[in-house]
Amino acid sequence: MSTTTPRLEVRGIVKSFGANRALKGVNLAVGDGEVVGLIGENGAGKSTILNIVSGVLPYDSGSIRLDGEEIAPKTYQEANRLGIFRVFQDANLIDKLTVYENTFFGWEKLFRSRGLLNRKALIRATDDALTAADIDGLDARTPTGQLSPGQKQSLDIARVIALARKLEIERPVVLFDEPTTALDHEHEDNFLRLLEQLRGEAAVVFVSHRLPEILDTTDRITVFKDGQSIADRPTAGADETELHRLMVGRVRTENYYREGAQKVIDVGKPPRLVVDGVAGADVLREATFEVRPGEIFGLAGTEGSGKRVLGEIIAGAVPRASGTVTVDGVTIDGGVAQHVAAGIAYVPPDRADKGLITGASIVDNLQLASLHDTFATRRVGLWAVGRARKVAHEYVDSLGIVTESIDASVSSLSGGNAQKVLLAKWLLRRPDILVLDAPTQGVDTGAREGIYDLLRAAASDGTAIVLVSDDLPELIGLSHRIGVVTNGRLVTVVDAPADAKPAEHDLVALMIPGTPTSPELTTHNLTTANG
Repeated sequence: MSTTTPRLEVRGIVKSFGANRALKGVNLAVGDGEVVGLIGENGAGKSTILNIVSGVLPYDSGSIRLDGEEIAPKTYQEANRLGIFRVFQDANLIDKLTVYENTFFGWEKLFRSRGLLNRKALIRATDDALTAADIDGLDARTPTGQLSPGQKQSLDIARVIALARKLEIERPVVLFDEPTTALDHEHEDNFLRLLEQLRGEAAVVFVSHRLPEILDTTDRITVFKDGQSIADRPTAGADETELHRLMVGRVRTENYYREGAQKVIDVGKPPRLVVDGVAGADVLREATFEVRPGEIFGLAGTEGSGKRVLGEIIAGAVPRASGTVTVDGVTIDGGVAQHVAAGIAYVPPDRADKGLITGASIVDNLQLASLHDTFATRRVGLWAVGRARKVAHEYVDSLGIVTESIDASVSSLSGGNAQKVLLAKWLLRRPDILVLDAPTQGVDTGAREGIYDLLRAAASDGTAIVLVSDDLPELIGLSHRIGVVTNGRLVTVVDAPADAKPAEHDLVALMIPGTPTSPELTTHNLTTANG
Protein backbone atom coordinates (compact mmCIF):
# COMPACT_ATOMS: atom_id res chain seq x y z
CA MET A 1 0.00 0.00 0.00
CA SER A 2 1.24 3.52 -0.74
CA THR A 3 2.15 6.05 1.98
CA THR A 4 -0.96 8.12 1.19
CA THR A 5 -3.99 8.01 3.49
CA PRO A 6 -5.77 4.64 3.17
CA ARG A 7 -9.27 4.66 1.72
CA LEU A 8 -10.36 2.51 4.68
CA GLU A 9 -8.42 2.04 7.89
CA VAL A 10 -9.40 0.03 10.96
CA ARG A 11 -7.36 0.59 14.12
CA GLY A 12 -7.38 -1.38 17.34
CA ILE A 13 -10.93 -2.72 17.02
CA VAL A 14 -12.08 -4.73 20.05
CA LYS A 15 -15.31 -6.75 20.05
CA SER A 16 -16.64 -9.16 22.69
CA PHE A 17 -19.64 -11.47 22.68
CA GLY A 18 -20.30 -11.94 26.37
CA ALA A 19 -17.14 -13.35 27.91
CA ASN A 20 -15.70 -14.26 24.51
CA ARG A 21 -13.39 -11.58 23.08
CA ALA A 22 -13.68 -12.17 19.34
CA LEU A 23 -11.46 -9.26 18.27
CA LYS A 24 -8.48 -8.18 20.36
CA GLY A 25 -7.44 -4.89 18.82
CA VAL A 26 -7.21 -5.78 15.13
CA ASN A 27 -5.89 -3.51 12.39
CA LEU A 28 -6.83 -3.54 8.70
CA ALA A 29 -6.18 -1.03 5.93
CA VAL A 30 -6.90 -0.88 2.20
CA GLY A 31 -5.87 1.82 -0.24
CA ASP A 32 -7.91 3.29 -3.07
CA GLY A 33 -7.67 0.95 -6.06
CA GLU A 34 -6.10 -1.82 -3.97
CA VAL A 35 -7.26 -5.40 -3.42
CA VAL A 36 -6.35 -6.71 0.05
CA GLY A 37 -6.74 -10.38 0.90
CA LEU A 38 -7.91 -11.13 4.46
CA ILE A 39 -7.21 -14.70 5.56
CA GLY A 40 -7.33 -16.71 8.77
CA GLU A 41 -8.78 -19.83 10.32
CA ASN A 42 -12.48 -20.17 11.08
CA GLY A 43 -13.27 -18.03 14.11
CA ALA A 44 -10.23 -15.78 13.57
CA GLY A 45 -12.50 -12.72 13.34
CA LYS A 46 -12.64 -12.07 9.58
CA SER A 47 -16.43 -11.93 9.24
CA THR A 48 -16.73 -10.05 12.52
CA ILE A 49 -14.54 -7.17 11.34
CA LEU A 50 -16.46 -6.98 8.05
CA ASN A 51 -19.74 -6.91 10.01
CA ILE A 52 -18.43 -4.01 12.07
CA VAL A 53 -17.13 -1.99 9.12
CA SER A 54 -20.42 -2.49 7.23
CA GLY A 55 -22.56 -1.32 10.15
CA VAL A 56 -24.03 -4.73 10.99
CA LEU A 57 -22.33 -5.04 14.41
CA PRO A 58 -21.36 -2.46 17.03
CA TYR A 59 -17.84 -2.58 18.47
CA ASP A 60 -16.41 -2.00 21.93
CA SER A 61 -13.43 0.21 21.16
CA GLY A 62 -11.06 1.26 18.39
CA SER A 63 -11.70 3.37 15.31
CA ILE A 64 -12.77 3.14 11.67
CA ARG A 65 -11.57 5.81 9.26
CA LEU A 66 -12.67 6.53 5.72
CA ASP A 67 -10.26 8.80 3.84
CA GLY A 68 -8.82 9.79 7.22
CA GLU A 69 -12.17 10.80 8.74
CA GLU A 70 -13.52 8.71 11.62
CA ILE A 71 -16.84 6.99 10.95
CA ALA A 72 -19.09 4.68 12.95
CA PRO A 73 -21.94 3.36 10.75
CA LYS A 74 -24.86 2.07 12.80
CA THR A 75 -26.67 0.28 9.96
CA TYR A 76 -25.80 -1.30 6.64
CA GLN A 77 -27.69 1.41 4.76
CA GLU A 78 -25.68 4.06 6.59
CA ALA A 79 -22.50 2.25 5.52
CA ASN A 80 -23.82 2.21 1.93
CA ARG A 81 -24.33 5.98 1.98
CA LEU A 82 -20.73 6.36 3.11
CA GLY A 83 -19.61 4.21 0.18
CA ILE A 84 -19.12 0.84 1.93
CA PHE A 85 -20.72 -2.27 0.43
CA ARG A 86 -20.68 -5.92 1.42
CA VAL A 87 -21.15 -9.36 -0.09
CA PHE A 88 -22.01 -11.64 2.80
CA GLN A 89 -20.75 -15.19 3.30
CA ASP A 90 -24.22 -16.63 2.68
CA ALA A 91 -26.16 -14.96 -0.12
CA ASN A 92 -28.28 -12.24 1.53
CA LEU A 93 -31.40 -12.80 -0.58
CA ILE A 94 -35.11 -13.51 -0.01
CA ASP A 95 -36.25 -16.58 -1.93
CA LYS A 96 -39.89 -15.45 -2.26
CA LEU A 97 -38.91 -12.26 -4.06
CA THR A 98 -37.97 -12.02 -7.73
CA VAL A 99 -34.44 -11.33 -8.89
CA TYR A 100 -35.20 -7.66 -9.58
CA GLU A 101 -36.93 -7.20 -6.20
CA ASN A 102 -33.86 -8.61 -4.43
CA THR A 103 -31.34 -6.60 -6.43
CA PHE A 104 -32.32 -3.24 -4.93
CA PHE A 105 -34.11 -4.51 -1.82
CA GLY A 106 -34.25 -1.75 0.79
CA TRP A 107 -33.45 0.91 -1.81
CA GLU A 108 -36.74 0.93 -3.73
CA LYS A 109 -37.01 4.68 -3.09
CA LEU A 110 -34.37 5.14 -5.76
CA PHE A 111 -37.00 4.00 -8.28
CA ARG A 112 -40.03 5.87 -6.93
CA SER A 113 -41.63 8.77 -8.68
CA ARG A 114 -44.44 10.66 -6.95
CA GLY A 115 -44.70 7.81 -4.48
CA LEU A 116 -45.09 5.09 -7.13
CA LEU A 117 -42.54 2.38 -7.80
CA ASN A 118 -41.30 2.36 -11.40
CA ARG A 119 -40.99 -1.39 -11.86
CA LYS A 120 -39.88 -1.09 -15.47
CA ALA A 121 -36.93 1.06 -14.41
CA LEU A 122 -36.14 -1.38 -11.60
CA ILE A 123 -36.18 -4.36 -13.98
CA ARG A 124 -34.09 -2.44 -16.52
CA ALA A 125 -31.50 -1.57 -13.84
CA THR A 126 -31.40 -5.20 -12.74
CA ASP A 127 -30.85 -6.40 -16.31
CA ASP A 128 -27.98 -3.93 -16.59
CA ALA A 129 -26.50 -5.21 -13.31
CA LEU A 130 -26.68 -8.83 -14.50
CA THR A 131 -25.05 -7.92 -17.81
CA ALA A 132 -22.27 -5.96 -16.10
CA ALA A 133 -21.53 -8.98 -13.90
CA ASP A 134 -21.51 -11.38 -16.90
CA ILE A 135 -24.49 -13.32 -15.54
CA ASP A 136 -26.11 -14.64 -18.70
CA GLY A 137 -29.49 -16.27 -19.15
CA LEU A 138 -31.04 -15.04 -15.91
CA ASP A 139 -34.44 -13.31 -16.18
CA ALA A 140 -34.90 -10.45 -13.71
CA ARG A 141 -38.49 -11.64 -13.13
CA THR A 142 -37.42 -15.12 -11.99
CA PRO A 143 -38.28 -16.03 -8.37
CA THR A 144 -34.99 -16.08 -6.47
CA GLY A 145 -35.89 -19.40 -4.81
CA GLN A 146 -35.51 -21.09 -8.21
CA LEU A 147 -31.84 -20.13 -8.50
CA SER A 148 -28.95 -22.46 -7.77
CA PRO A 149 -26.56 -21.59 -4.91
CA GLY A 150 -24.01 -20.37 -7.45
CA GLN A 151 -26.54 -18.14 -9.21
CA LYS A 152 -27.65 -16.68 -5.87
CA GLN A 153 -24.09 -15.83 -4.89
CA SER A 154 -23.45 -14.29 -8.31
CA LEU A 155 -26.62 -12.20 -7.96
CA ASP A 156 -25.54 -11.05 -4.50
CA ILE A 157 -22.24 -9.87 -5.97
CA ALA A 158 -23.94 -8.13 -8.91
CA ARG A 159 -26.40 -6.26 -6.68
CA VAL A 160 -23.63 -4.77 -4.54
CA ILE A 161 -21.81 -3.34 -7.55
CA ALA A 162 -25.09 -2.12 -9.06
CA LEU A 163 -26.12 -0.34 -5.84
CA ALA A 164 -22.77 1.45 -5.59
CA ARG A 165 -23.22 2.75 -9.11
CA LYS A 166 -26.87 3.71 -8.53
CA LEU A 167 -25.86 5.71 -5.44
CA GLU A 168 -23.18 7.36 -7.60
CA ILE A 169 -20.34 6.27 -5.33
CA GLU A 170 -17.36 6.74 -7.62
CA ARG A 171 -14.72 5.02 -5.46
CA PRO A 172 -16.55 2.47 -3.29
CA VAL A 173 -15.16 0.23 -0.59
CA VAL A 174 -16.29 -3.33 -1.36
CA LEU A 175 -16.03 -6.08 1.24
CA PHE A 176 -16.18 -9.62 -0.17
CA ASP A 177 -16.71 -12.32 2.47
CA GLU A 178 -15.89 -15.64 0.78
CA PRO A 179 -17.82 -14.74 -2.39
CA THR A 180 -16.61 -17.76 -4.39
CA THR A 181 -17.54 -20.40 -1.80
CA ALA A 182 -20.77 -21.43 -3.55
CA LEU A 183 -19.58 -20.79 -7.11
CA ASP A 184 -18.66 -23.32 -9.76
CA HIS A 185 -15.78 -22.63 -12.16
CA GLU A 186 -17.87 -20.67 -14.64
CA HIS A 187 -19.38 -18.34 -12.03
CA GLU A 188 -16.05 -18.10 -10.22
CA ASP A 189 -14.37 -16.95 -13.44
CA ASN A 190 -17.11 -14.31 -13.80
CA PHE A 191 -16.40 -13.06 -10.28
CA LEU A 192 -12.65 -12.93 -10.84
CA ARG A 193 -13.21 -10.87 -14.00
CA LEU A 194 -15.44 -8.53 -12.01
CA LEU A 195 -12.78 -8.24 -9.31
CA GLU A 196 -10.24 -7.28 -11.95
CA GLN A 197 -12.64 -4.58 -13.19
CA LEU A 198 -12.84 -3.18 -9.66
CA ARG A 199 -9.07 -3.01 -9.32
CA GLY A 200 -8.11 0.61 -9.60
CA GLU A 201 -11.76 1.72 -9.25
CA ALA A 202 -12.50 0.62 -5.67
CA ALA A 203 -10.88 -0.35 -2.40
CA VAL A 204 -11.51 -4.08 -2.02
CA VAL A 205 -11.17 -6.44 0.93
CA PHE A 206 -11.38 -10.06 -0.24
CA VAL A 207 -11.87 -12.84 2.33
CA SER A 208 -11.30 -16.36 1.02
CA HIS A 209 -10.12 -19.74 2.28
CA ARG A 210 -8.92 -20.55 -1.25
CA LEU A 211 -5.30 -19.48 -0.96
CA PRO A 212 -4.54 -19.75 -4.71
CA GLU A 213 -7.30 -17.18 -5.32
CA ILE A 214 -5.76 -14.84 -2.76
CA LEU A 215 -2.33 -15.19 -4.32
CA ASP A 216 -3.64 -14.66 -7.85
CA THR A 217 -5.90 -11.65 -7.24
CA THR A 218 -4.64 -9.50 -4.37
CA ASP A 219 -2.01 -6.78 -3.93
CA ARG A 220 -1.49 -7.32 -0.21
CA ILE A 221 -2.47 -9.89 2.41
CA THR A 222 -3.51 -9.40 6.04
CA VAL A 223 -3.62 -12.45 8.34
CA PHE A 224 -5.94 -12.78 11.36
CA LYS A 225 -5.38 -15.43 14.02
CA ASP A 226 -7.38 -15.87 17.25
CA GLY A 227 -8.91 -12.40 17.01
CA GLN A 228 -5.63 -10.61 16.31
CA SER A 229 -4.02 -9.22 13.15
CA ILE A 230 -0.67 -11.00 13.12
CA ALA A 231 0.75 -10.26 9.67
CA ASP A 232 0.44 -7.81 6.79
CA ARG A 233 2.59 -8.27 3.71
CA PRO A 234 2.68 -7.73 -0.05
CA THR A 235 1.27 -10.62 -2.07
CA ALA A 236 4.29 -10.64 -4.34
CA GLY A 237 6.69 -13.33 -3.16
CA ALA A 238 4.19 -15.07 -0.89
CA ASP A 239 3.22 -18.72 -1.36
CA GLU A 240 0.62 -21.13 0.02
CA THR A 241 3.06 -22.75 2.44
CA GLU A 242 3.89 -19.46 4.13
CA LEU A 243 0.26 -18.35 4.32
CA HIS A 244 -0.80 -21.70 5.76
CA ARG A 245 1.89 -21.44 8.42
CA LEU A 246 0.81 -17.91 9.37
CA MET A 247 -2.85 -18.94 9.59
CA VAL A 248 -2.59 -22.17 11.54
CA GLY A 249 0.88 -22.08 13.09
CA ARG A 250 2.23 -25.02 11.14
CA VAL A 251 3.31 -25.85 7.60
CA ARG A 252 0.74 -27.47 5.31
CA THR A 253 1.54 -31.15 4.85
CA GLU A 254 2.41 -32.54 1.44
CA ASN A 255 -0.19 -35.25 2.05
CA TYR A 256 -2.91 -32.57 2.41
CA TYR A 257 -5.75 -34.61 0.88
CA ARG A 258 -4.54 -37.74 2.69
CA GLU A 259 -3.78 -39.53 -0.56
CA GLY A 260 -1.58 -41.89 1.47
CA ALA A 261 -4.73 -43.20 3.16
CA GLN A 262 -6.47 -43.80 -0.17
CA LYS A 263 -6.81 -47.57 -0.34
CA VAL A 264 -7.03 -49.51 -3.56
CA ILE A 265 -10.65 -50.57 -4.05
CA ASP A 266 -11.36 -54.27 -4.48
CA VAL A 267 -13.41 -54.32 -7.69
CA GLY A 268 -14.32 -57.91 -6.95
CA LYS A 269 -16.53 -56.80 -4.08
CA PRO A 270 -20.18 -56.08 -4.84
CA PRO A 271 -21.00 -52.37 -5.03
CA ARG A 272 -22.54 -50.72 -1.98
CA LEU A 273 -24.37 -48.13 -4.09
CA VAL A 274 -25.79 -48.64 -7.57
CA VAL A 275 -27.30 -45.72 -9.47
CA ASP A 276 -28.99 -46.99 -12.63
CA GLY A 277 -30.54 -44.73 -15.27
CA VAL A 278 -31.49 -42.04 -12.78
CA ALA A 279 -33.16 -38.83 -13.98
CA GLY A 280 -35.11 -36.07 -12.30
CA ALA A 281 -35.98 -32.41 -11.64
CA ASP A 282 -36.04 -31.69 -15.40
CA VAL A 283 -32.26 -31.22 -15.12
CA LEU A 284 -30.70 -34.66 -14.80
CA ARG A 285 -31.38 -36.78 -17.88
CA GLU A 286 -29.45 -39.95 -17.12
CA ALA A 287 -26.78 -41.15 -14.74
CA THR A 288 -25.47 -44.65 -14.16
CA PHE A 289 -22.57 -45.60 -11.89
CA GLU A 290 -21.55 -47.79 -8.96
CA VAL A 291 -19.66 -47.05 -5.72
CA ARG A 292 -17.98 -49.81 -3.74
CA PRO A 293 -17.39 -49.94 0.03
CA GLY A 294 -14.54 -47.62 0.98
CA GLU A 295 -14.62 -45.72 -2.30
CA ILE A 296 -14.91 -41.95 -2.67
CA PHE A 297 -16.68 -41.22 -5.95
CA GLY A 298 -16.47 -37.58 -7.01
CA LEU A 299 -19.01 -35.72 -9.14
CA ALA A 300 -17.73 -32.85 -11.29
CA GLY A 301 -19.62 -30.51 -13.57
CA THR A 302 -20.44 -26.88 -14.22
CA GLU A 303 -23.33 -25.08 -12.52
CA GLY A 304 -26.61 -26.47 -13.86
CA SER A 305 -24.97 -29.60 -15.28
CA GLY A 306 -27.05 -31.85 -13.03
CA LYS A 307 -24.33 -33.01 -10.65
CA ARG A 308 -25.99 -31.36 -7.64
CA VAL A 309 -29.41 -32.78 -8.51
CA LEU A 310 -27.83 -36.23 -8.85
CA GLY A 311 -26.55 -36.02 -5.28
CA GLU A 312 -29.98 -34.87 -4.06
CA ILE A 313 -31.72 -37.77 -5.82
CA ILE A 314 -29.37 -40.33 -4.27
CA ALA A 315 -30.17 -38.81 -0.84
CA GLY A 316 -33.93 -38.75 -1.44
CA ALA A 317 -34.10 -34.96 -1.24
CA VAL A 318 -35.32 -34.75 -4.86
CA PRO A 319 -37.70 -37.38 -6.32
CA ARG A 320 -36.57 -39.56 -9.19
CA ALA A 321 -38.41 -39.32 -12.49
CA SER A 322 -36.89 -42.62 -13.60
CA GLY A 323 -34.18 -45.10 -12.73
CA THR A 324 -33.25 -46.81 -9.46
CA VAL A 325 -31.01 -46.27 -6.44
CA THR A 326 -29.86 -49.49 -4.78
CA VAL A 327 -28.02 -49.92 -1.46
CA ASP A 328 -26.46 -53.33 -0.82
CA GLY A 329 -28.82 -54.89 -3.35
CA VAL A 330 -32.00 -53.28 -1.99
CA THR A 331 -33.83 -50.68 -4.11
CA ILE A 332 -34.62 -47.53 -2.12
CA ASP A 333 -37.79 -45.53 -2.70
CA GLY A 334 -39.48 -42.67 -0.86
CA GLY A 335 -38.08 -39.45 0.54
CA VAL A 336 -35.27 -38.43 2.87
CA ALA A 337 -36.60 -40.40 5.87
CA GLN A 338 -36.64 -43.65 3.90
CA HIS A 339 -33.15 -43.00 2.54
CA VAL A 340 -31.80 -42.23 6.02
CA ALA A 341 -33.36 -45.47 7.29
CA ALA A 342 -31.57 -47.29 4.44
CA GLY A 343 -28.22 -45.95 5.65
CA ILE A 344 -27.85 -42.90 3.40
CA ALA A 345 -26.72 -39.61 4.93
CA TYR A 346 -26.70 -36.28 3.10
CA VAL A 347 -24.71 -33.11 3.81
CA PRO A 348 -26.34 -30.36 1.69
CA PRO A 349 -24.50 -27.28 0.40
CA ASP A 350 -26.93 -24.78 1.93
CA ARG A 351 -26.38 -25.25 5.65
CA ALA A 352 -28.55 -22.33 6.77
CA ASP A 353 -31.72 -23.33 4.88
CA LYS A 354 -31.46 -27.11 4.59
CA GLY A 355 -28.88 -28.38 7.04
CA LEU A 356 -29.07 -26.66 10.42
CA ILE A 357 -31.41 -24.85 12.77
CA THR A 358 -29.21 -21.83 13.34
CA GLY A 359 -31.11 -20.60 16.40
CA ALA A 360 -30.61 -23.93 18.18
CA SER A 361 -27.50 -25.06 20.05
CA ILE A 362 -24.62 -27.13 18.70
CA VAL A 363 -25.63 -30.17 20.74
CA ASP A 364 -29.28 -29.89 19.66
CA ASN A 365 -28.31 -29.70 15.99
CA LEU A 366 -26.03 -32.72 16.27
CA GLN A 367 -28.91 -34.79 17.63
CA LEU A 368 -31.45 -33.89 14.95
CA ALA A 369 -30.85 -36.78 12.55
CA SER A 370 -30.47 -39.38 15.32
CA LEU A 371 -33.18 -38.71 17.92
CA HIS A 372 -35.12 -41.75 16.74
CA ASP A 373 -32.30 -44.24 17.28
CA THR A 374 -28.83 -43.21 18.51
CA PHE A 375 -30.12 -40.90 21.22
CA ALA A 376 -33.49 -42.56 21.83
CA THR A 377 -34.54 -44.00 25.21
CA ARG A 378 -37.25 -46.44 26.21
CA ARG A 379 -39.44 -43.59 27.37
CA VAL A 380 -41.38 -41.94 24.57
CA GLY A 381 -40.52 -38.27 24.08
CA LEU A 382 -37.24 -38.46 25.98
CA TRP A 383 -33.71 -38.93 24.68
CA ALA A 384 -30.29 -39.69 26.08
CA VAL A 385 -29.08 -36.18 26.93
CA GLY A 386 -25.84 -37.31 28.56
CA ARG A 387 -24.90 -39.46 25.59
CA ALA A 388 -25.68 -36.62 23.19
CA ARG A 389 -23.53 -34.17 25.14
CA LYS A 390 -20.63 -36.63 25.24
CA VAL A 391 -20.80 -37.13 21.47
CA ALA A 392 -21.05 -33.36 20.91
CA HIS A 393 -17.89 -32.76 22.95
CA GLU A 394 -16.07 -35.46 20.96
CA TYR A 395 -16.94 -33.91 17.59
CA VAL A 396 -16.24 -30.36 18.74
CA ASP A 397 -12.76 -31.53 19.73
CA SER A 398 -12.06 -33.75 16.71
CA LEU A 399 -13.25 -31.18 14.15
CA GLY A 400 -11.77 -28.20 15.98
CA ILE A 401 -15.10 -26.35 16.22
CA VAL A 402 -14.30 -22.98 17.79
CA THR A 403 -16.89 -22.36 20.51
CA GLU A 404 -17.00 -21.73 24.24
CA SER A 405 -19.75 -24.30 24.78
CA ILE A 406 -21.70 -27.01 23.02
CA ASP A 407 -24.77 -25.08 24.22
CA ALA A 408 -23.85 -22.06 22.06
CA SER A 409 -26.25 -21.39 19.20
CA VAL A 410 -25.07 -22.25 15.71
CA SER A 411 -25.84 -18.65 14.68
CA SER A 412 -22.99 -17.52 16.96
CA LEU A 413 -20.43 -19.58 15.02
CA SER A 414 -18.40 -18.56 12.01
CA GLY A 415 -19.56 -20.01 8.69
CA GLY A 416 -16.80 -22.61 8.67
CA ASN A 417 -17.54 -23.79 12.20
CA ALA A 418 -21.23 -24.06 11.38
CA GLN A 419 -20.27 -26.24 8.39
CA LYS A 420 -18.37 -28.55 10.73
CA VAL A 421 -21.47 -28.95 12.92
CA LEU A 422 -23.46 -29.96 9.84
CA LEU A 423 -20.83 -32.51 8.86
CA ALA A 424 -20.67 -33.96 12.37
CA LYS A 425 -24.48 -34.30 12.49
CA TRP A 426 -24.29 -36.93 9.74
CA LEU A 427 -20.90 -38.50 10.39
CA LEU A 428 -21.97 -39.59 13.87
CA ARG A 429 -24.56 -41.87 12.24
CA ARG A 430 -21.75 -43.90 10.63
CA PRO A 431 -23.73 -44.21 7.39
CA ASP A 432 -23.31 -46.87 4.72
CA ILE A 433 -23.63 -44.18 2.02
CA LEU A 434 -22.50 -40.61 2.61
CA VAL A 435 -23.48 -37.98 0.04
CA LEU A 436 -21.52 -34.76 0.51
CA ASP A 437 -22.19 -31.55 -1.41
CA ALA A 438 -19.48 -28.91 -0.86
CA PRO A 439 -18.50 -30.36 2.56
CA THR A 440 -15.64 -27.92 3.18
CA GLN A 441 -17.50 -24.83 2.01
CA GLY A 442 -16.32 -21.92 4.14
CA VAL A 443 -13.84 -24.09 6.08
CA ASP A 444 -10.29 -22.84 6.46
CA THR A 445 -7.27 -24.65 5.04
CA GLY A 446 -6.09 -25.97 8.42
CA ALA A 447 -9.47 -27.28 9.58
CA ARG A 448 -10.02 -29.00 6.24
CA GLU A 449 -7.28 -31.45 7.16
CA GLY A 450 -9.38 -32.68 10.08
CA ILE A 451 -12.36 -33.15 7.77
CA TYR A 452 -10.25 -35.03 5.24
CA ASP A 453 -9.03 -37.32 8.04
CA LEU A 454 -12.64 -38.06 9.00
CA LEU A 455 -13.66 -38.79 5.41
CA ARG A 456 -10.71 -41.11 4.89
CA ALA A 457 -11.55 -42.85 8.19
CA ALA A 458 -15.20 -43.24 7.16
CA ALA A 459 -14.12 -44.72 3.82
CA SER A 460 -11.69 -47.04 5.61
CA ASP A 461 -14.62 -48.30 7.70
CA GLY A 462 -16.49 -49.24 4.52
CA THR A 463 -18.66 -46.19 3.89
CA ALA A 464 -19.26 -45.47 0.21
CA ILE A 465 -18.91 -41.72 -0.31
CA VAL A 466 -20.35 -39.60 -3.12
CA LEU A 467 -18.58 -36.22 -3.16
CA VAL A 468 -20.09 -33.30 -5.09
CA SER A 469 -17.73 -30.33 -5.21
CA ASP A 470 -16.79 -27.28 -7.23
CA ASP A 471 -13.37 -27.32 -5.56
CA LEU A 472 -11.53 -29.34 -8.19
CA PRO A 473 -8.21 -29.76 -6.31
CA GLU A 474 -10.18 -31.19 -3.39
CA LEU A 475 -12.31 -33.40 -5.64
CA ILE A 476 -9.22 -34.77 -7.39
CA GLY A 477 -7.23 -35.20 -4.19
CA LEU A 478 -9.93 -37.13 -2.32
CA SER A 479 -11.62 -39.22 -5.00
CA HIS A 480 -10.84 -42.71 -6.24
CA ARG A 481 -12.85 -42.00 -9.40
CA ILE A 482 -14.61 -38.89 -10.71
CA GLY A 483 -17.83 -38.88 -12.71
CA VAL A 484 -18.22 -35.91 -15.05
CA VAL A 485 -21.78 -34.61 -15.52
CA THR A 486 -22.44 -32.54 -18.63
CA ASN A 487 -25.80 -31.27 -19.89
CA GLY A 488 -27.70 -33.50 -17.51
CA ARG A 489 -25.81 -36.71 -18.27
CA LEU A 490 -23.01 -38.52 -16.49
CA VAL A 491 -20.85 -38.96 -19.57
CA THR A 492 -17.39 -39.95 -18.35
CA VAL A 493 -15.69 -41.51 -15.35
CA VAL A 494 -12.05 -40.59 -14.71
CA ASP A 495 -9.79 -42.79 -12.62
CA ALA A 496 -7.98 -40.89 -9.83
CA PRO A 497 -5.62 -43.35 -8.07
CA ALA A 498 -3.40 -41.95 -5.33
CA ASP A 499 -0.27 -42.15 -7.51
CA ALA A 500 -1.77 -40.84 -10.77
CA LYS A 501 -4.21 -38.03 -10.14
CA PRO A 502 -5.71 -36.33 -13.22
CA ALA A 503 -4.88 -32.69 -13.89
CA GLU A 504 -7.38 -29.99 -12.98
CA HIS A 505 -7.40 -28.51 -16.49
CA ASP A 506 -8.27 -31.91 -17.94
CA LEU A 507 -11.35 -32.18 -15.74
CA VAL A 508 -12.41 -28.68 -16.76
CA ALA A 509 -12.01 -29.70 -20.40
CA LEU A 510 -14.31 -32.68 -19.85
CA MET A 511 -16.84 -30.53 -18.01
CA ILE A 512 -16.95 -28.07 -20.93
CA PRO A 513 -17.34 -30.03 -24.20
CA GLY A 514 -15.12 -28.94 -27.05
CA THR A 515 -12.06 -28.20 -24.92
CA PRO A 516 -9.06 -30.46 -25.65
CA THR A 517 -7.75 -32.80 -22.94
CA SER A 518 -4.26 -34.10 -22.33
CA PRO A 519 -3.34 -37.25 -24.31
CA GLU A 520 -2.33 -38.98 -21.07
CA LEU A 521 -5.81 -38.54 -19.61
CA THR A 522 -7.56 -39.74 -22.73
CA THR A 523 -5.49 -42.91 -23.09
CA HIS A 524 -5.02 -43.97 -19.47
CA ASN A 525 -7.61 -42.51 -17.14
CA LEU A 526 -10.95 -42.53 -18.92
CA THR A 527 -13.58 -45.20 -18.62
CA THR A 528 -17.17 -45.23 -19.80
CA ALA A 529 -19.84 -43.86 -17.50
CA ASN A 530 -21.00 -47.39 -16.82
CA GLY A 531 -17.59 -48.44 -15.51
